[in-house]
Amino acid sequence: MSKDKIESLLRKAKDPASTFEEAATARNMAEKLMQKHGYHRSSKEKIFVKGFYVREPKPKKPPWVLFELSIRREELLRWLEEQQGEWINAQVCKSKDTGNWYAEVDQWEKKK
Repeated sequence: MSKDKIESLLRKAKDPASTFEEAATARNMAEKLMQKHGYHRSSKEKIFVKGFYVREPKPKKPPWVLFELSIRREELLRWLEEQQGEWINAQVCKSKDTGNWYAEVDQWEKKK
């Protein structure tokens, strides 16, 4: 739950519709939660899962279809070979600017 709240606050802080004060408050709250729960983002840059494409479901899809995936096999395999570790955790996100959906590597980790 706290991880979701942190992400939500960070999105609010970056939202162009937020006033300076709202953005600063959201950023401060996120930083406090991160410290409290021992989280930090290992990189500020997003790492997109190449070859793995996410779209909002078409309007006539049943309600249990949350999103649609397209996998470009060769591109995804090349990208996976470049990654390290046994597991790669990803999250499906929706761009606040364009509304496009995408998959990115989940970089949140507990501080050591």
